[in-house]
Amino acid sequence: MLELLLIPMGYGIGLLQSAYFVGKLAGKIDIREHGSGNAGMTNVMRVMGAKAGACVLLLDVAKAVLAVMLANFIFHGRFFGMAGIEYLPGLLAGLGVILGHNFPFYLKFKGGKGVASSLGVAIMFDWRVLVIAVGIGLIMLFITRFMSLSSLVAFLTMGFVTTVLFAEIGVIAVMWLICALPFYTHRHNIVRLMKGTESKFSLRRKINPS
Repeated sequence: MLELLLIPMGYGIGLLQSAYFVGKLAGKIDIREHGSGNAGMTNVMRVMGAKAGACVLLLDVAKAVLAVMLANFIFHGRFFGMAGIEYLPGLLAGLGVILGHNFPFYLKFKGGKGVASSLGVAIMFDWRVLVIAVGIGLIMLFITRFMSLSSLVAFLTMGFVTTVLFAEIGVIAVMWLICALPFYTHRHNIVRLMKGTESKFSLRRKINPS
């Protein structure tokens, strides 16, 4: 039961809302008032450019990696080298980071969609899950150019590959919870995809915030 305390610990780390602070510091804007209105890497890239988007991506990945490493050290005395059920503390901390990123209380629970932070969790989880999920996601992005659809397909892949590779119910359950959250945060994207009005991703696109 003590492992459940890792969720609020991760939530605290996840409150570092990278997109919001990069927008405020680098662009003097509230990123939630521009573009899609989402405080995430894709919207920052569209509004402020590739460099700002890359900065947000790295920070969001890093905070998840940090939380997982701390959880591993607290419960197992090491940062890396987990196996089987030993992954559970890191996954719970990672879940907390994603919740903090998606629903920061100080921004009225209006944060990002958790894709980059989930990537950070996957990096620390299992390289097979990471490679397969990211690979399929990138293929989908190349084919469709829809970042939202590609992300959702990648999350489904993460869940299924984890189910195949792991026997521990707790690990599988937490991973599926992590993979289910994006379907809530992407609910508006899903509606736009169904209507055919979803914007396609492009590195060349840049919106003037002024």
